[in-house]
Amino acid sequence: MDAQAHATIKAIHLPFWRRLGWRLGASFLALTAVGILISGLLQYRAQDQLLRQSLGGLLLNIARTGALVVDGDLHQIVVASGRNDTAEYGRLRNQLARIQDTNQLRDPVYTLSHVQGDMARFAVISTGQEPVGKEYRLAGAIQPTLQRVLADGVAAYTDIYTNEHGTWITGFAPIRDATGKTVAALDVDFRADVYLSALAAVRRRLYLHSAVAAALALGAGLLLARHITRPLAQLTNLARSVVEGHLSERVRISARDEIGMLGNVLYLMVDRLGVSHRSMVDVLVRALEARAETPGALARLAKAALAVGDDLALSRAQREALELGALLHDIGEIRTPEAILQKRGRLNDDEWEMVRQHPALGGDILESVPLLTPALDVVGGHHERFDGTGYPNRLAAESIPLTARIFAVVDALDAMTHDRPYRPGRSIAEALDEARREAGKQFDPRVVEAALRIPPDRWSEVLGVRNAPALTPVG
Repeated sequence: MDAQAHATIKAIHLPFWRRLGWRLGASFLALTAVGILISGLLQYRAQDQLLRQSLGGLLLNIARTGALVVDGDLHQIVVASGRNDTAEYGRLRNQLARIQDTNQLRDPVYTLSHVQGDMARFAVISTGQEPVGKEYRLAGAIQPTLQRVLADGVAAYTDIYTNEHGTWITGFAPIRDATGKTVAALDVDFRADVYLSALAAVRRRLYLHSAVAAALALGAGLLLARHITRPLAQLTNLARSVVEGHLSERVRISARDEIGMLGNVLYLMVDRLGVSHRSMVDVLVRALEARAETPGALARLAKAALAVGDDLALSRAQREALELGALLHDIGEIRTPEAILQKRGRLNDDEWEMVRQHPALGGDILESVPLLTPALDVVGGHHERFDGTGYPNRLAAESIPLTARIFAVVDALDAMTHDRPYRPGRSIAEALDEARREAGKQFDPRVVEAALRIPPDRWSEVLGVRNAPALTPVG
């Protein structure tokens, strides 16, 4: 190479922005930054959607549960009288106040009637002194939802909306009279301002953290990918557990970036959802026990069922399903006339057929409340028999869910050891002997064996039976 050529090559000095290495690096950095921003935005939108669905679902469950305890016929009497100083109004107001207090709602719960266009009328309110029949102008966002609830008789919730009083999300449930006709709507409001503010703060931090992460992407790509995917997998597992109705799942998100913040927000939401779920179950249990006049009986059954479940090494999900199913196993009897349930004499064929429908009716009720669906196996299967002669579906052996087979034994033991109007209760020993005789016929032999392994003193404790005689050991 001559001197001139050598000088020409030395003179070729590309600016750094035109060098291939820098271009590749800049392209990777830009793609990483865009990828992180897009991922963060999608996570934010998913979180926003999850928040709306979770809040809406929570209000829907509260409204549905509350509507079950509101007497539609009594409500019609109050609306017809147009007065808020009557005993009937006071009773309904106390019911609404109990719904508000049980679910720790800041804003009053109330009922609406005479909905026409954008106007409705107040009926009963849990707090305050709104007169019966006072006209109330409906926000445009809630009109179609409320009209659909009244027309179709199906509970629903609105999207987040804003009016002159703030930002809200509202759940509605139909209130029915004795004939099943929808006569009013139960309104449950929730202020969404604080959650929207939290989401806005998450969005601002998201953009900031994404920019910082992009600057470090060239040297820490693998570490960053691992840092992101691990909490996402944890959040996926947590979300899956919530969808399946297992609200006791706990995940500690250690990430300190936007994914971690979103995870912590989700964790707090699940925690609050779990508290509200327990409150909802407690309301249902109290309503069921008040109807049957047996306070504490459902909790006793749940405790006894878990005692047998412990011996069978159930998973946590199975334990939760068994406990919830024990508490709600007879929820279908809400649709059974009380005259039949309280009848002291023998039921005729028609009455007995109505009673036999309560497992299927209970399943219909629970299927509309996603957080209660883990109880479906016990509710629908606790009257099936191991030999296939039970009801409602004549399932047999292993085709009957394990939780239902466990509860069937516990329910029978509890029934046998407690007094009934038509016979006195048996001793623990007698009840266990009867269960042993029914093993392979009415009951799963494996569950019966587990029950027999529990000491009589322990059975006496969980079933609340005093002075139970000792059980003769089995040879």
